[in-house]
Amino acid sequence: MPSATRPPAHPHTRSEWLLLHLSFVLIGVITTLLGPILPFFIRHWSLTDAQAGFFFTTQYFCSFIGVAVTSVFLPRFGVSKASALGFLAFTAGFVFLGIGPWMLAAAMMGIGGFGYGLTNPSINLRATQLPSRNTAAAVTLLNFSWSIGAVLCPFLVSSIVPPFGFRWFAIGITALCLVFLWLHLRWRTAHPAPQPTRVTHPLPEWLAHLSLPQAVPLLLIFFLYVGTEVALGGWVASYEKRLPGMDTATLVVAPSVFYGFLLVGRGLAPLALHRVSQLVISVGGLLTATVGGTIVALSNSPHALYLGAGIAGFGLAPQYPIYVTWLAAIFGGDAPWIGALFFGAGSLGGGALPWLVGIVSAVVNSLRAGLCIPLAVSFLLIFLVLRARPHGHSS
Repeated sequence: MPSATRPPAHPHTRSEWLLLHLSFVLIGVITTLLGPILPFFIRHWSLTDAQAGFFFTTQYFCSFIGVAVTSVFLPRFGVSKASALGFLAFTAGFVFLGIGPWMLAAAMMGIGGFGYGLTNPSINLRATQLPSRNTAAAVTLLNFSWSIGAVLCPFLVSSIVPPFGFRWFAIGITALCLVFLWLHLRWRTAHPAPQPTRVTHPLPEWLAHLSLPQAVPLLLIFFLYVGTEVALGGWVASYEKRLPGMDTATLVVAPSVFYGFLLVGRGLAPLALHRVSQLVISVGGLLTATVGGTIVALSNSPHALYLGAGIAGFGLAPQYPIYVTWLAAIFGGDAPWIGALFFGAGSLGGGALPWLVGIVSAVVNSLRAGLCIPLAVSFLLIFLVLRARPHGHSS
């Protein structure tokens, strides 16, 4: 979908944009919660890094299942009901989170991941359909709201969990999810997309779309990028706790620095997208993320870690919204159903790479070695981006 000028939004559309942005703030808190809460889980259940990494796998593997369900549910029932079902899953996951053994908590994270698999593609694709002057900028601003929630998450955990316990935190998130469940159920889409005459697509049709030269590189990008972002944002808190001079009572700052600069980058990206091509921004950002990942992996002090986390977050900031825009541009009206494959690949990457970081850390007894994985992947993504850019897509 080209970044063309569209008609001004009427009040109903502006209200829908508001609902989408507020939803993404809460989703940002939910999907990044595992990073700041992971040190608590490790202490509470005496987990190894490999076991701790399994939480990411359950969350994002179930997210993959949610995306697969979205490919059928979204064309049939629309964005509002798909999003409402996602918030219902969030509610079910948080209402029992923190009760019982660690495997039960991992299962609850999986149910929440299923909700993310429903809400993330539904809301992102809806953002490519609503009126906006620049589609990439609009999607970037939407993900800016997600970053607000991600930045708030560590501070919410630090201010609520120590004095009140994790269960009260989980109950508060449950209550908010119920509110958004109700809001999405009562919403009526302002500009509904044309409904297809069928909701299933034969294998030759899938293969025909995947035969496009940009399709496979973009599919790999979704897998590797989401895994990189989750691995960095999810493990920097545990890495920070293990640095010299840190203890269990110290406030975890690294995740907020990472997502804070992700937030700043996504706030500035729409301005840059009006002046610089998406390709230049994407490649430049990945080079920046590679530098930041290197500093993170080599850091021996909190300040060096914060510097690396901030640089990495800033470099990664514009990537995902640009990839979503490319998905819409390459596949056009077929993006709502073919997009399930790409969002699903992202979910699998979000489960695979962070778990791999934990496994490497457990095997060699060094989380620093595990964090070299997202560093290497950030550099690899540059070559894939050069192959995945839509033809004739210059802005």
